[in-house]
Amino acid sequence: MSNKFFGEKIKSLRLLKGLTIREVAQNAGISHSYLSQIENYRRDTPGPDIIKKIALGLNADYYHLLKIAGYANTSHSRLEFISKQIEMAPEDFKKEFMGKHDQHLKREMKWRKEMTEKFGYPLESPEVDIRFPDTFLFNATASDYLRLLRVNKEITLEEMANHLGIDTTSYKAAEEEDELNYFSEFLITHSKKLGEIFEVGDFRDWLLTVYTETPNQSFIDSYKPEAFTKEITISVPTVVKKINKDGNVYFQKYDDEQLKSNFNKLENILSPDHTLSYSGKILSPKDKSRIMQMIDILLDN
Repeated sequence: MSNKFFGEKIKSLRLLKGLTIREVAQNAGISHSYLSQIENYRRDTPGPDIIKKIALGLNADYYHLLKIAGYANTSHSRLEFISKQIEMAPEDFKKEFMGKHDQHLKREMKWRKEMTEKFGYPLESPEVDIRFPDTFLFNATASDYLRLLRVNKEITLEEMANHLGIDTTSYKAAEEEDELNYFSEFLITHSKKLGEIFEVGDFRDWLLTVYTETPNQSFIDSYKPEAFTKEITISVPTVVKKINKDGNVYFQKYDDEQLKSNFNKLENILSPDHTLSYSGKILSPKDKSRIMQMIDILLDN
């Protein structure tokens, strides 16, 4: 369905930035005619994947465009919460973090500290607030996020340990452990309780949103696909009704080995009985038939 407001917003953003349709389309990796049709309400509202490309082409906020397009997005509200938490971080927290992760600011803060001692009054460091959000999103570990939420809630180490029902030493060790990550036993054990305390749902679910929706280098470096695999069981019939070349109906029964073999056959995957989608579109029986014909041509069958 066409969303007139979405098309208008895209056009106004483009004009505000002084960009042509061709420039935005080229940056987004989509055709300029397609983008023009969206702007002029001659196309249905695109899916999230296309909206992400348009956001890139416009250098605009992806989640803001999703909201305009009418998509309900829990990730957007979570990221707004994350941004607010980063903004609320105390100055000492920011300086400590930047001293670890931004060498330029580390030298700058050292110089300002020396000048403060020399002149007897503190020198402001505005660069910390400016550079902190991006530096934090890029470098923060699970420990950093845990500490950020606790400090913003103004909960002491002792209070936090009491909430979790553990001793203060154990909690302090967990919070300060540089290797604390998504799969740490501490987080797995206390994830739900931490989520309740910080009002973020399940803490590990929230943390995964942070990692996957921001350019977090600590997650990128530690990411292992096998750690996020999930086994899905699909039931298949052992008896199938078929029609022979003479038009007679018969039934074929498959044993376990035949079922395993059939599972890997593309013609079975593209069976009219299976619901398949491609780029958000459900494939019709006609679509599947055309795909098989094209494969036959490509493989010279």
